[in-house]
Amino acid sequence: MQSVSVNGKQAAYGTGGAEWRAGQPLLIFLHGAGGDHTVWALQARALAQHGWNVAAPDLPGHGRSADVPGLDSVEALADWAVAFAAALAPGARAAWVGHSMGACIALTLAARHPAHAAALALVGSGETMRVNPELLDDTLHHKARADAFVAAFGHGRGAHFGAAAAPGIWMIGATLALLARCAPASLHRDFAACHVWEGTPLAARVQCPTLVVSGDADRMTPPKAGQSLARAIPGARFQTLAQAGHMMMLETPGPLTAALRAFLDPLLTRSRDSDSEM
Repeated sequence: MQSVSVNGKQAAYGTGGAEWRAGQPLLIFLHGAGGDHTVWALQARALAQHGWNVAAPDLPGHGRSADVPGLDSVEALADWAVAFAAALAPGARAAWVGHSMGACIALTLAARHPAHAAALALVGSGETMRVNPELLDDTLHHKARADAFVAAFGHGRGAHFGAAAAPGIWMIGATLALLARCAPASLHRDFAACHVWEGTPLAARVQCPTLVVSGDADRMTPPKAGQSLARAIPGARFQTLAQAGHMMMLETPGPLTAALRAFLDPLLTRSRDSDSEM
């Protein structure tokens, strides 16, 4: 793990296990509500080995990153993400991959700060991210029940019956452990921010190449939500992953990595050909 100071607070981030190389473009992975950088372990490692300087931060109040009072909206988190990128590589124009809440953050920063977004890959997202009021209350007052619901509902059918890409991995148990590391106040803040977020007016303002990825078994943000989001973003591509629920980074890591590389590799090539910095 590495760390950097962002507005006076320490932010921890992973690099996909690879040292950065001069001249390579920056690729930033943003996790979803209640998560941390570890959800991107396989994708970050793959992209870090194929031409990108990767940073996967723990968002404030998650993992090993210091909490930052006042970051209680997606818009505030988007501004923080821009400051994080600037602290890592001043003047760099990053490509962004976001999952769920992380996708909301990435979309918002691309609309609010277009000069800082070279490309977007939005995984498991839609134009809105409404949260059931009972679940929102449980995040504060019945955290174990909230964790259990999110872990169960966030995975497709296969994950409930041992269909992991690698034998012996209990995907739902891994997600329960991930959520258990998140404090109730942080999880509640995440879900509350998602509940009021509106992506439709932001989507029309996105100017960079965009990929929207949905799992065909995602019950939190079903494919129709991803399709609607892709239609709202000028020139966006849409792709579904078979047998994937909301946690597709864990459920179908190979197909998701392949989708990200198919989208990002050509951008990497163009960047090199033009000798410009993303």
